[in-house]
Amino acid sequence: MVQPSTFTTVAFVAVVAAVAVMIVWGFAIAGRRESAAHSRAWAVRAGLGVAAWLTFTGVVSGSGVLESPGLPPRAMFFLVGCNVVALGLALSRPGTLLIKGLPIAALVGFAAYRLPLELVLHQWYVEGVLPVQMTYVSRNLDILSGVLGLMGGLWLWRRGTSRPLVWAVNLVGMGLLLNVGAIAVLSSPFPFRVFTNDPAVLLIFHFPYGWILPMCVAPALAGHVLVFRWLWQTRGGAGS
Repeated sequence: MVQPSTFTTVAFVAVVAAVAVMIVWGFAIAGRRESAAHSRAWAVRAGLGVAAWLTFTGVVSGSGVLESPGLPPRAMFFLVGCNVVALGLALSRPGTLLIKGLPIAALVGFAAYRLPLELVLHQWYVEGVLPVQMTYVSRNLDILSGVLGLMGGLWLWRRGTSRPLVWAVNLVGMGLLLNVGAIAVLSSPFPFRVFTNDPAVLLIFHFPYGWILPMCVAPALAGHVLVFRWLWQTRGGAGS
């Protein structure tokens, strides 16, 4: 893989750090619904969990184990595993805490980190790290998810709950996430690769760039599932 520039590497790690901080902060805020002690406890648990997740996934992506030959490719286990963990978190008691303890503006606005992330991906295309289909000048329009998350979150915060807006932002964001996920998989060096133009998508095989899956893609999936859960649980009223 072409080595990304120092600037974009720092920018990428900053996005990952921002996602980590938002997760821990979200649990701290949501925990206040129970008590101040619970808020601290949830923040500590979330901090330890995120630190362990960063360490584990960083070691896996940087160790070279994902490059070992074999079918199915080991990287597919990494991809599926990260998303299963995200789904498990969103559907578990911690996910319920976030739904009940955070305003819908925060749940929707969480997707805003995808805006700077997509700017980094575009620069990586310019530097020869990623193929063109992974950017907004081609098939990946996930930058709109970041814009919609930011603007939608601000609108909900200032104007109050709007279920049609929440539905629209979440459906568009989920669709764009599935789209870019499919493009990334079909541009990776797997036997079923479809996009054969160079370079292949090799980020998950290198540290710290492998964090894009467990700390950017998986949290985006969890965020959408949380919003869908909020919509389901508030279907009888306006929500809060």
